[in-house]
Amino acid sequence: MVRIAMAVLLLVVCVSNADAWPRRSRSNRSSGTTAIFTGGPQAVAEAKAARSAAQRVKGHLGGGFGGGNAEGVGFSTSSAQHALNSCCFTGQRRVAGSAVVRGSDGWYAVKIYY
Repeated sequence: MVRIAMAVLLLVVCVSNADAWPRRSRSNRSSGTTAIFTGGPQAVAEAKAARSAAQRVKGHLGGGFGGGNAEGVGFSTSSAQHALNSCCFTGQRRVAGSAVVRGSDGWYAVKIYY
């Protein structure tokens, strides 16, 4: 009987102490900032490739497509052409702008598609 009373007491203490339980963030916002890229598709592709290389980001940055409808990103440690060929939608959509920038660890490619 004492064990049951202790278990119930422990449960009540844990439930009433909000700091004892992990919390999920109530916000969907990340702590980072999102850049807004302006200009046409070629200018946006160049800016995104440069930022990706500088920050070593091997994924989508967000911030618009410069008049395009989709974006593909690629990375390669072997060549610029391999990075371009690795972009999403390569060969499936019409390219509006593309750029490759050499980063400290490889080539970063961005394609903007119509």
